[in-house]
Amino acid sequence: MMVVAVGITSEDLRTAPSPTSRGGRLPGLSRCLVVTGEIGFRNRLLAATELAGWQECDAAETDADLHAAVDGDYRLVLVDVANPIGDRVSDMVELAEEFAARPGTLVVICGPEDGIDEELWARQLGAWVYLPGAVAGDGLVSLFQEAGRLADRRSAFVMS
Repeated sequence: MMVVAVGITSEDLRTAPSPTSRGGRLPGLSRCLVVTGEIGFRNRLLAATELAGWQECDAAETDADLHAAVDGDYRLVLVDVANPIGDRVSDMVELAEEFAARPGTLVVICGPEDGIDEELWARQLGAWVYLPGAVAGDGLVSLFQEAGRLADRRSAFVMS
């Protein structure tokens, strides 16, 4: 039987790849962005995203990368205001605010260990998580795994 709706036939539906065929996640849901001026922390974050199953994670390393990142579609954005890129805290803050305003984007803010003002700002912003001080190892992997599960649940809710 050939059913045509908006130019798609039932044959097309049988042969098309499943949108969740990539690791159980919808395309685009596995994109994340890491923004920190500290190279060692950036490398730990990128390793943790890979271990947690995020299929693509961009890392902003320059001011130009920061400005280009605004045009990206990310499901998770981690912004380290304690270690800004090029000492431009205001650019980091603006980037975090931009992504926090986008529905469906989880924002993680990293700040100084004793940064009460930064934590209050992050909570007012609607950040998903505030991380005081540098975090390493299994804690980062768990964080990115949980973010993936939450992104999956949000996408399932939007699709239903």
